[in-house]
Amino acid sequence: MTHAIPLRRATLDVSSVLPDDLLAQFANGASARDQNRVLPYAEVDQLKATRFGAVRLPVEEGGAGALISDVVANALRLASADSNIAHIWRNHAMLTERLVVKKSTNPVLKQLRDDVARGALIGLAGAESVRTQTGGPGVALSQVIRDGHGYRFSARKVYSTGSIFADWIVTYAELEDGIRVSLVLPRDREGITLIDDWDGMGQKLTGTGTTVFDNVAISEDEIIRPESLHPHITFMSSTVAQLVLTAVIAGITQAIARDAADLLGKRDRTFYFAPAEHAGDDPLLLAALGERQADAFATEAIVLAAARALDRASDAIEGGDDAFAAVEAAALAAAKAKVSVDAIAQRAGSALFDIAGASATTQRHNLDRHWRNLRTVASHNPASYKAFAIGGNLLNGTPVPSMGFF
Repeated sequence: MTHAIPLRRATLDVSSVLPDDLLAQFANGASARDQNRVLPYAEVDQLKATRFGAVRLPVEEGGAGALISDVVANALRLASADSNIAHIWRNHAMLTERLVVKKSTNPVLKQLRDDVARGALIGLAGAESVRTQTGGPGVALSQVIRDGHGYRFSARKVYSTGSIFADWIVTYAELEDGIRVSLVLPRDREGITLIDDWDGMGQKLTGTGTTVFDNVAISEDEIIRPESLHPHITFMSSTVAQLVLTAVIAGITQAIARDAADLLGKRDRTFYFAPAEHAGDDPLLLAALGERQADAFATEAIVLAAARALDRASDAIEGGDDAFAAVEAAALAAAKAKVSVDAIAQRAGSALFDIAGASATTQRHNLDRHWRNLRTVASHNPASYKAFAIGGNLLNGTPVPSMGFF
């Protein structure tokens, strides 16, 4: 548990938690980790040591006083080095916004806040495969059952991204009266088992596996009821989660641009009927390289523009204003970003191979991981549904979905 991590009060800087040499180290090992299915425990521990996940906390509490846009920018930078590692922190970004940023008198949330300041990672194990719909009200979740002065909880959760690396785990449940709640639990609680059984074609190392809760003891303070949170924070923090995923895709697009330049710079063979004798002088290949750089530029700009909308939503919530309009605007901005970035990135992931030819398809290069990873992230929630919601809101004033995944 992170209780053993000594609390350092030295002022954090948003960039100091992600130094260039650490990014280079992550990037250099990313392909081999993917090929050999080596989960990045050591790399996640290095980020915990820099207190990567603490930047949203105030400076006086060991954070950096960072904006949400800073968190999103850091996710993008990290994903450009290793998209798996960036994805691991996605739920942490959402849950920090929901449960940590605003001070609470709840002793468990106070401990969680202190641990995040030390560098702790929060994971999520919320989804249940028996449910027939993703997000929203749906059918009943697993129940928390009263047991004497406390409670007990048993469930099997899937898609537990990041939890296998986490110090705290959040899950969702229903009380016996039907009220939906969050449970905030230490990772080492007896009865919690995490299984690395994610077998997707991409993002193989995110720990997106199964979490089993077997008659886990729950205290009253570990049950977070919806009325204890700001009425719009669940909606807004869900948008944070969606935009971090889009930032991961934008980061992969930067990695594609970087690898494209490296490939063309080293290419020493070309076709006899090519328009130039040397690949580095070929106008078609140079144009393809330029397009990949433009893709990287565009996806970053789009993501950061949407992140600034989240900053405005956060300000509205903190300022006590009627924040719903700002939160909905941020959700729309994140949805627009996803629709655009998904399309640009998927094209870039395929077009990378136009620059280097058949030799780039060898397993030694493992360049297909970029497309596999971004396509996997993009599949998390369909861009077509986001585009539908954007159009309906614009033309008919239809409210955007506000119960997760938007």
